[in-house]
Amino acid sequence: MAGLQRVEYVKSQKGAPQVFLQGHTYTKNKVRGEFVHWRCTASKCKGKCTTAGDFIVNVSGEHLHPPHDMNDYIVETWVDYEARFPLHFWNHHQTAGPRTNNNLEGFHSRLSKQLPHHHNVYRFVEIIQKVEINERAKLQQINLGAAPPPRKRVYREVDNRLFRLQASLRVGTKTSMEFLNAVGHLLKLG
Repeated sequence: MAGLQRVEYVKSQKGAPQVFLQGHTYTKNKVRGEFVHWRCTASKCKGKCTTAGDFIVNVSGEHLHPPHDMNDYIVETWVDYEARFPLHFWNHHQTAGPRTNNNLEGFHSRLSKQLPHHHNVYRFVEIIQKVEINERAKLQQINLGAAPPPRKRVYREVDNRLFRLQASLRVGTKTSMEFLNAVGHLLKLG
């Protein structure tokens, strides 16, 4: 669809999809066929947009408030002291292990591929028993001194750079905002 803008989705506090467009967030209002109609999340605001698939097809109404900057949205939602999601919910600053749930997503994907389309509880129990046997064997190998499988080089490099950034924040050579900007650039967040 040439000339149309792609939809940028964000999540609401409750996890519902919202459209983020030109500094404004929109919540789903109604669905008519292939068209989804969204309204601005600000109270009494007249801003609206319509999407079809992954594209914005119409923007209408006048916003009664200034747009949000994406950085402001991130700071207000995640970073400020009175943020919607407090730091202890999501902060992995001192985490030594995985910072994502990719390992869980991979496990779920492998499990789904092994199950038939129409789930059978006996087959599910059989698969879970095989998973347990495999995981016990891996743990036993690690307990006996076997090295865990190596991580990809790109992830080791990201970890090393994050460690250096954390160190520079701790000793005061970087401010909190400089640290966040560097981490955002490193992880390609914006």
